[in-house]
Amino acid sequence: MMNIKGKQALWGLLLLPFAFLSFYLFSGKMGTPEKSRTALQTVRTSDGWGYNISIDKKIIIHQPTIPAIDTVMAFPSEEAAKAVGNIVLNKVRNHENFTVTREEITHTLSLF
Repeated sequence: MMNIKGKQALWGLLLLPFAFLSFYLFSGKMGTPEKSRTALQTVRTSDGWGYNISIDKKIIIHQPTIPAIDTVMAFPSEEAAKAVGNIVLNKVRNHENFTVTREEITHTLSLF
């Protein structure tokens, strides 16, 4: 069982990609949708799969683990990482809140 400091560190690590993206979006560097190119790339990790989301070839989200769950674990397959990554990518492209919910994760991963 994790202590309070361990949980805070875990949440900090999980929320760090979102903080970077928020800074990038609100700093005015993203540009217009026509000028910026968003992309999703799956990445192999030591214990599974993750994904990167980039804008104009600059990685803004590096997600090596499944977000919004209580356990820190990599995606079990490249397809699962790509499916969840596409949810986040679409939210970024639509300038929406790009966090994913536990329900979105559960539904998406149940397909694999």
